[in-house]
Amino acid sequence: MLIAALMLMSVGAFAQEAGKFAIGANAGIAAYGNEYNPFGIGAKAQYSITENFRAEAAFNYWFPKNDAGIMDFDLNLQYLIPIVDKLYIYPLVGANLGMTHGDAFKAIFDKQKTIFGLQGGAGIEYFLTDNVKANFDIKYQYNKKTESTSTTYMGNTYSSEYEMKYDGPVFQVGIAYVF
Repeated sequence: MLIAALMLMSVGAFAQEAGKFAIGANAGIAAYGNEYNPFGIGAKAQYSITENFRAEAAFNYWFPKNDAGIMDFDLNLQYLIPIVDKLYIYPLVGANLGMTHGDAFKAIFDKQKTIFGLQGGAGIEYFLTDNVKANFDIKYQYNKKTESTSTTYMGNTYSSEYEMKYDGPVFQVGIAYVF
């Protein structure tokens, strides 16, 4: 029991300080397997709520492929688990709001569309210095939406459905500055 108590006390010694902010950048690959380009870049802001809980807001721009792309906003909660000094792993859960961009969507819908989804995953983070950290995330995004479209031609109306989806695994690397 003494060893277990010492281990629990050491978790606080390794954890990040509550109230700290971090800003950074991400680059990633999305394995959606559909019409979107799998490469994207983004920016993030993090706030340590407690020593082990952190909130993260991120913006990602997935480059268009065949004039169809996605931009998304993520809100995540992460629980930091210290492994050794300066090295953490964390599970993450969150919500995602995607917005279409590109001429392909404008041709189908006459305007851009939004898609709401959920995500979950895990990551690893290492402090390179006291204020600079690098990370690697693996998460699964679930975002699907079916939209109906209709066109009138020579007095006849033609309807069809289009499934917008960008769901699948996402792999991202990032760097952030803590202040």
